[in-house]
Amino acid sequence: MADVATKERRILVAVDEGEESAHALSWCLKNVIVENFKDTLILLYAKPPRPAYTALDGTGYLFSSDITASMVRYSDDVAECVIEKAKRMCKDLQDVSLSLLITDFDNKLN
Repeated sequence: MADVATKERRILVAVDEGEESAHALSWCLKNVIVENFKDTLILLYAKPPRPAYTALDGTGYLFSSDITASMVRYSDDVAECVIEKAKRMCKDLQDVSLSLLITDFDNKLN
């Protein structure tokens, strides 16, 4: 039994904007994380893919680079908000490492 208490585990929880995600993280914190196990909790947010448009959208207008840049900034802001909310849920953890991952649709980890 002593070997189990010192075993290190990595637990991945995907988070997003939905309430289901917050519930899943809360359930994990109450039922899976054991502070004496030297657990590492990995919070993963996968940004949704950017919309792909042809040269003209449905109304016949082209997207400017300003609009595209605004969409990217908005996606980054949403990712940061989701991760911050998840971090606040984990604030009372003791002896548990917290790792944060944000990934783009292209599978690039930040």
